[in-house]
Amino acid sequence: MRHSNRNAGYLLRANLKQNLKFSLIWLVILIMMIASGAGKLEAAFAGGASGSKEIVKMLRAPGMAAMFGAMPKVDTYNTAIVFAGVMVVFMIILQALWVMPLMIRNTRGQEESGLLEMVRARNVGRTAAITAASLELLIDSAIMGILYFVSLAAVNMGGTDLYGDFLFSLGMVIANLLFGTIALLFAQLTNNTRTANMLSYMVLTAAYLVRLVTDIQHQNLTWLSPIGWFEKANFYTDNNVWALGLALLVSILLAASATMIARNRDLGAGIIAERTGRAKAAGWLRSIPALLWRTERGLFAGWLIGAVVFGGVMGSVLGGVGDILKTNPLYRKILDVGQINAANQTMVLSFLGMYLGIFVALAVTAGVQVAFRLKRDDNLGYLSVIHAEKPTRTTISVSYYCFGLLAGVFVLSAGLLALFFTGNTVLSHPLPLKYLGRLFAASVPPVISFIALGIALVGLWPRLSSLFWLYMGAGLIVQIFRGLFDLPKHAGNFTPFGWIANVPVENVDHTWLIVMVVSAIVLFILGIAGYRRQDLSL
Repeated sequence: MRHSNRNAGYLLRANLKQNLKFSLIWLVILIMMIASGAGKLEAAFAGGASGSKEIVKMLRAPGMAAMFGAMPKVDTYNTAIVFAGVMVVFMIILQALWVMPLMIRNTRGQEESGLLEMVRARNVGRTAAITAASLELLIDSAIMGILYFVSLAAVNMGGTDLYGDFLFSLGMVIANLLFGTIALLFAQLTNNTRTANMLSYMVLTAAYLVRLVTDIQHQNLTWLSPIGWFEKANFYTDNNVWALGLALLVSILLAASATMIARNRDLGAGIIAERTGRAKAAGWLRSIPALLWRTERGLFAGWLIGAVVFGGVMGSVLGGVGDILKTNPLYRKILDVGQINAANQTMVLSFLGMYLGIFVALAVTAGVQVAFRLKRDDNLGYLSVIHAEKPTRTTISVSYYCFGLLAGVFVLSAGLLALFFTGNTVLSHPLPLKYLGRLFAASVPPVISFIALGIALVGLWPRLSSLFWLYMGAGLIVQIFRGLFDLPKHAGNFTPFGWIANVPVENVDHTWLIVMVVSAIVLFILGIAGYRRQDLSL
């Protein structure tokens, strides 16, 4: 074992230095989410019993439970219990989006780029890379847990104590280890980063969807989801350490499995065999768009299927949202049937507006991933052969960019159609089609403008393109939590998410539509012009 891990410390130091900025940005985001969430909820509960009851009532609605997780069933709610009910699922997903690509980049990514081959030519063990990645995961997670604990102790929420803060922080550390080791295992099973990332995100999405369905209908089955294990810990109430022990045990087994595979496989190879291609490529693959379709069709299909499934699941909970007012005796006494139905429709539309931001983010992620392939394929030297042929740099960049835009629009369309029509099948009073038109009219321009921003970054400042995810993520977080944390009405207007905040209850402002369309066109042109002036493998 020592022989296989020789010089793992050297690789660890190199990885920590290389990933310092990336991890620091994520740590700042995560700590801000924890501290601001705890502080805002504490302020809301300190404002009086009526405000706290409204928060709990809102979070126990089916639509909110679908997004954030089911609230624990207790007689009296306090800040700490509500904080855990809101933040556990959301923070685990954010943390997974940090550590999963990090682990794949530190292992399979280094093999794919040829860097690990040069390093292994020296006195470096076969499992040194995966050991260094695992140690970095442990160090980053420990630092994150300590900062979580300090932040929660400083806020000192009502109903909490140091043990509860410690257990919550420990649970988030173990969640990091669990999803980080899942990515490590896929990095060993596959022979390229693209497949490893896709499989890792599929597991994360499946865990979220299983948790979503079971939290609404069969909470006893939430154990089927890895995310559900942390919900079952019931932080600040039961403090169930056995659930955390299960997640830690699975993390250790996953890390051990990944290490065993790394010790026995060849460099650059994977356990999952790729399908053998044709001996001679088809003639239609000679064009850049056709080549892109051939290489990205699996990713595109995965996003489409995921959008349809996610839209169908989210739409299936709208029936419970629409019946909230009917089950309230007070509203039944005050309002007549017509008024109750109208109020129900407004509530359903409000939930659709909240979901709209998530579907826009999914579509943008799908499209920008394709657009960012231009930078990645260039860095790996894949485009060198193409540049030596007839296609110009403009043709290559336009092909990548247009494919990214089309992928984003198609993923958005699939998700919204599944959401709307599934929702109408469970609503007692189906929504008119005009609201579907509003959803499309309001969501397509922000998707295009977001992707165009990513395109401009790839063309003009490829080294800064990772900042795009920070910008989009910050806008989505502010938009989702604006009402819960009592943020100003226009707090989210620094991104297009804030410009569509009132849709579909209201039509989107035409001024913002014009701004998004014009900015998308300008950014698209800048992205093309910027790539034309780049050197190869920038």
